Amino acid sequence: MPNDEFSMSERAYRRLLDALGDAADIITGPIGARNARERAEGFRNITRVLSVALEMILEKGDRAHPAFTRWINPWRKLLGDNPWTFYDAALIDPKLCYRVHGRRNAPTYLGFCVYGTAEDTAKKGARRIVGNLDDSEMHFEEDGSFELFLGAERPPEARNWIELAADASDLLVRQYFLVPGEQEPATYGIEATPKPPAPEALSEEEFAARLDAVVAWVLDVIHVEATISALAEHSTPHLLRDGEEYAEKEGEAGGPPIDPSYVAKAMPTPAILYTGSWVNDLGDDEVMVVEGRPPKARYWSIQLLSRWMESPDFLHHQVFFTQENTILEPDGSFRVSIAHRDPGVPNWLDTTGLASGNITIRALKAEEQSLDVQFRREKLSG
Repeated sequence: MPNDEFSMSERAYRRLLDALGDAADIITGPIGARNARERAEGFRNITRVLSVALEMILEKGDRAHPAFTRWINPWRKLLGDNPWTFYDAALIDPKLCYRVHGRRNAPTYLGFCVYGTAEDTAKKGARRIVGNLDDSEMHFEEDGSFELFLGAERPPEARNWIELAADASDLLVRQYFLVPGEQEPATYGIEATPKPPAPEALSEEEFAARLDAVVAWVLDVIHVEATISALAEHSTPHLLRDGEEYAEKEGEAGGPPIDPSYVAKAMPTPAILYTGSWVNDLGDDEVMVVEGRPPKARYWSIQLLSRWMESPDFLHHQVFFTQENTILEPDGSFRVSIAHRDPGVPNWLDTTGLASGNITIRALKAEEQSLDVQFRREKLSG
């Protein structure tokens, strides 16, 4: 059947299928997978990103009737997830006013970040932080309940408010936990105010528009993940990244073509300070040693992210450390050993066989402006 004979919804559906092929080209392209595991995890990452987009944009894309989508769980990961952290997103309309209401309960950190999305051709899809408010800046009632208003103008009753600029597009709520499973998570919902009429049935035009938005979001996320990893890989000194044997044999290799503009589509938070280092082809007889001084922060963690910016299996392996479970040296410093097998020392971070990836250290609400961390690549003893 000629393309012009397809219905609007079928054309949108076929654009989605074409876009999945474009995403596959990223996985197999010059900044994509290097081995079978990275290929498998790369294609799985596409399905995970797609599952988020279908829920958040297609199913919950009515901005007059918003609802949160939890991005991350042990089986769905993207964009540099921190294990056991909650990331809840809702799409919003800057012309509307919203009320987020809930109870703080006991997470180590609770923060609300509004992002803007550029619509102009030159920077289309670029993200920026419109406003951020966390629990240290918010008013809570004695029972921990709260209201947070989002809008162009502050309602008279608002104790907590984030101003919405004209490009405001989504709200992302983060909850961090030092003792996952033992701290009661915050609970919250979001609604437009005043309450709008009940939504009408999904039209073909709206379905096509939302599915096209799904396509754009999925491609942007896959590009962001691959690009940030490529930049991390090729900005790390080659002796640390690739090891002495590779450097002696191959010398410094030239990098693949990287389009850094995709980094502008990432969604950071101003509350977190990052540092890290890339490692390539970590051998069974090697260890990456991370040493430093614990930052003065409400929360800090060390983890290894895959090329697709996913955490490894944290249900069954020790793949990250925080200040809660890191054993410190007598002088108060820390030493974490990243290896495929237990090196017989404290703070072994299990790679789960991941040979290449980004060692990521994040500090939440840190007092410092930079993190005191050093990286070494060594041979395992014994």
